[in-house]
Amino acid sequence: MSIYCMKTAEVYQDGGYGPTDFMAFDPEVQFPHVHPTERDETIGNVHQVTGGPQSGQWTWSMTVSLPGPRYGSPTSGVEESRGSAGRRVVEVYRHYLSTRPQQYPRHA
Repeated sequence: MSIYCMKTAEVYQDGGYGPTDFMAFDPEVQFPHVHPTERDETIGNVHQVTGGPQSGQWTWSMTVSLPGPRYGSPTSGVEESRGSAGRRVVEVYRHYLSTRPQQYPRHA
């Protein structure tokens, strides 16, 4: 299974999230946590800006933070479309994982 997105409101039903808030997940990894979980790992977010000079554009952020050297590339930004923003999350996430000294495969 590959990386997929869900509406944030479907993940956190009582969170008050709007219809243009999305979360990206990677089902093929399991990162260390203080409180381990069985669900797929959250890797980032995409959200459409409403209001202001960037209204209609899409913000993205890769939210994974793992041990290892400081990651110097941007982990967030703005794109013209939801698809472009989603692709940036995946692109940055995959590059970020390639810079980590340890891999985190999901154990069956």
